[in-house]
Amino acid sequence: MPSETVRVVRLTARSHPWTFRVASCLAPILCATFAVRSIAQQTPAPQTEGTISGTVQDQSGAVIGGAVVTLEAEGKEQRTAIADPIGKFQFPHAPAGTYKITIAASGFEAWIKQDVTLGSVENQPLISAVLQVAPASTQVDVGLPPRELAAQQIKEEEKQRVAGVFPNFFVTYEPNPAPLSTKQKFQLGWKTFFDPVPILFSGVGAGFQQARDSDPAYGQGVEGFAKRFGANYADRVDGVLIGHVVMQSIFHQDPRYFYKGTGSFGSRALYAIGTAFVAKGDNGHWQPAYADVLGGMASYELSTLYRPGTSRPGLRLEHTVLLGFAGRAARNLVQEFLLSKVTTHVRRPGTLLSQPDLRAGTPVTLISVKDLNGTASESKEPIEFTLASDLQVGGVVVAKAGARAWGRVNYIAGPGGDGLNVELERVRLTVGKVEVPLRSTQARGVGTLTYHRLENSARMVIVLYVDNDVTLVPAE
Repeated sequence: MPSETVRVVRLTARSHPWTFRVASCLAPILCATFAVRSIAQQTPAPQTEGTISGTVQDQSGAVIGGAVVTLEAEGKEQRTAIADPIGKFQFPHAPAGTYKITIAASGFEAWIKQDVTLGSVENQPLISAVLQVAPASTQVDVGLPPRELAAQQIKEEEKQRVAGVFPNFFVTYEPNPAPLSTKQKFQLGWKTFFDPVPILFSGVGAGFQQARDSDPAYGQGVEGFAKRFGANYADRVDGVLIGHVVMQSIFHQDPRYFYKGTGSFGSRALYAIGTAFVAKGDNGHWQPAYADVLGGMASYELSTLYRPGTSRPGLRLEHTVLLGFAGRAARNLVQEFLLSKVTTHVRRPGTLLSQPDLRAGTPVTLISVKDLNGTASESKEPIEFTLASDLQVGGVVVAKAGARAWGRVNYIAGPGGDGLNVELERVRLTVGKVEVPLRSTQARGVGTLTYHRLENSARMVIVLYVDNDVTLVPAE
């Protein structure tokens, strides 16, 4: 400390003792304050905002203009930008943090980079995105989950009737039918033997048998008719239940006949006869028809419990095995060449049942093609949107980024110029040949519309949802 300062302090201490004591207490605090201010002036304040920017190009190094770039971070509003004609994009004034960047462009696979950190460095490194060309796709080839697809196919099979009257449920005309679960096999069984037609025919058969006095042990009159009717109907029930449901469920084989419908007459005939000896397993492979054989034997043995005793036990094997093979071969030939022509409600190969549904509630991100300024908002013309990223079903792309959507949108500045009010009407996305209707919220009537402005533009980014399940048509 300079000598002049010491002298002044000493004089002050002698002449003003209380002032000197106060000054002695405040001196350390003042010195610390001056030191902190000096350090703050020398050290720059940490940066709280920055710019995330980069370029988009393909594998050959060619720039990709028009790519849609999405910036996401937990707890922060999603931002979207479009790469300019030379493939550059940027997000200015981004708060410091960790981000996820997604880039989508028509004809390319989506490019995703996680954990992009924006810190306190002023000059953030440029992000160089190299997009890979997406595999060519000429058609939608996506299936529903097997159980759901099988449920749809069963609904169609339960409508099949010969001449519109006689049930013909245990045949499928689908080229690649889904395997049935045990529950679905029983469902076909219940539908068959609870159908009124088999019940009626059991009664008609009982009447003819009583008139001919077949099985005299049953007697005549109402009691005899009831016994014959019960036996006939029981034969139908255990024939379906044991021969087409229980054994097939135990051995995981399909009880249906798989209609061929193509090829020469001879190849179709050999196929029909051959399927009397083999059955398709639930795993999709052909196997020996042991479920049919064992089911036929069990059904025959069960019928001996309520049928009068037979004097030909030695022929049981012939009846249940050899005649079983012959019966199935004959039935398959009739199915292949005759019943297919007279069965109603048959879904032929190549129809849409095996194609997927685009489910209600699937999110779809769209970008308005034009700036939605005051003039556009006043126009009554439909507004065009473009799909921001590939739309997928089951991991397969069904609509490429860049697909078009149209709809009526009211885009109005909020009261006092604050915020935006967006109203939608009849927005539809074109997916192949299908117009997919879209709605504002994922749950119908619940929630609010999600939208924001495109970076540095009056164009709007909007998230809509598929309004109802839509069956997709494969591209030609």
